[in-house]
Amino acid sequence: MPSPSPVPTATPLAISGPTFVLIRAPDITAGARLNFQGQGFLAGEQAAVSIEDAQGAVEASLDPATISRDGNLDEVSIVLPDGIGRGDHMLHVSGATSGRTARAKFTVRIITPKISLDTYSAKSNHTFGFSGSGFAPREQVDVRLGGLGGAPLASFQSDAQGDVTAQDVPLPLIQAGDYLLYFVGEQSQTPVSVGFNVQGFSPWVVLDTYSAAPYSMMGFTGQDFVPGEEVEVYLGRRSGKPLIRLAADVNGQFAVKNAFNLPDLAHGDQQLLFVGHQSGAEITAKFVVLPFSPSLQLTNYAGRPGTLIAFTGDGWARGETLHAYIGEGRNQVATFQADVTGAFNAAGGFRLPIGTIAGGVPLAIRGDTSQAEVTLWYQALELKPSAELTAYKGPPGTVVSFTGRSFAGGERVRVHLRDRGGPELASTVASEDGSIEHVSSYPIDGNWGDDIHFEGATDFKIANPGN
Repeated sequence: MPSPSPVPTATPLAISGPTFVLIRAPDITAGARLNFQGQGFLAGEQAAVSIEDAQGAVEASLDPATISRDGNLDEVSIVLPDGIGRGDHMLHVSGATSGRTARAKFTVRIITPKISLDTYSAKSNHTFGFSGSGFAPREQVDVRLGGLGGAPLASFQSDAQGDVTAQDVPLPLIQAGDYLLYFVGEQSQTPVSVGFNVQGFSPWVVLDTYSAAPYSMMGFTGQDFVPGEEVEVYLGRRSGKPLIRLAADVNGQFAVKNAFNLPDLAHGDQQLLFVGHQSGAEITAKFVVLPFSPSLQLTNYAGRPGTLIAFTGDGWARGETLHAYIGEGRNQVATFQADVTGAFNAAGGFRLPIGTIAGGVPLAIRGDTSQAEVTLWYQALELKPSAELTAYKGPPGTVVSFTGRSFAGGERVRVHLRDRGGPELASTVASEDGSIEHVSSYPIDGNWGDDIHFEGATDFKIANPGN
């Protein structure tokens, strides 16, 4: 039998020609791709790929490459790894089986970074954002204001391509004006500056009302203060303890409804003063306090001199002192206090003066705090006293008593025998309505035919009972 034919085995292609590596673009920028290819290696073998510095020290090991069947290294494209700085470097490819190696030089050049801001003007204590490119991969990028010294405003890391994006970069509280923002990569050390305008603050305040009734609740809205700053609110001028303290929000705004009740104030022009602690702003907001509109009633509206009169009212200043005046000459007749609600009931009582002429009499009330004044008219009745006896004639020793009408309320009434200069028989005080009732009983002394006079023009005649 014929012997079996041996199975043929694949024979590697012989290596022919020199071994070398070719870099498509030997000058690249940080973060760019490195493209290379080569030939002269053993077909199908694995090749180690690394990057070395100018002294031959390995800086980075890359993924191994597979040599094709024709011994060529087909084109490979990689992103330069982090840590490959600017300057000259060497790409080293080494066949794992053949031991053949090749090197190719390339240079990393740093391009000037580019920065774009989301705004080129903002107020201090606010924030801004930016985006940038051209930095070294994964380096810290410092943001500085006005110069390269001092602590940065903030630091942000670039990505693998050297791009960086950030929001909410804080601005300090500084004077308004034009400044330079600097962006510096800690590795690339290529500063980029961008002009930036810091705006000043122009705070303003709007009141919820500019015509306020007494004791009204006041509210207000503020804009353009320093974010987070404390604002004190004073009534009138900056002295003593403020009415209220508040804080602006992150946008420099505040809005307060029903912040406080107005205290006792005379009507007319008033103002609130808003003082910002950081901005130093003092904002004045003027408003008008409307007059008090109190009510007033009398306990009675007509009476003879001596009649007791008092006042009832509300809507006056709280706890204020009030003065009562009578007549065109404004004679003060009473002083009294309103309660804590500005009301009073049957207060300031006085008697209609004796001698008040019958007719309309003005009664006025004026408040010390409210400065309000209300006038009412009182009808003074004519004073015509009269008296009556239980008997109008009789023998000596007749016992009589008497009543009277239309005297002045509360006045003392005296009874005299014969005339005003005669002996006083009795005295009493007239009631509030000016009457006297059954004033004692007195035996009448005299002679037959005498006419006995009682003050008040009432006569008693002593007569013979038979006549």
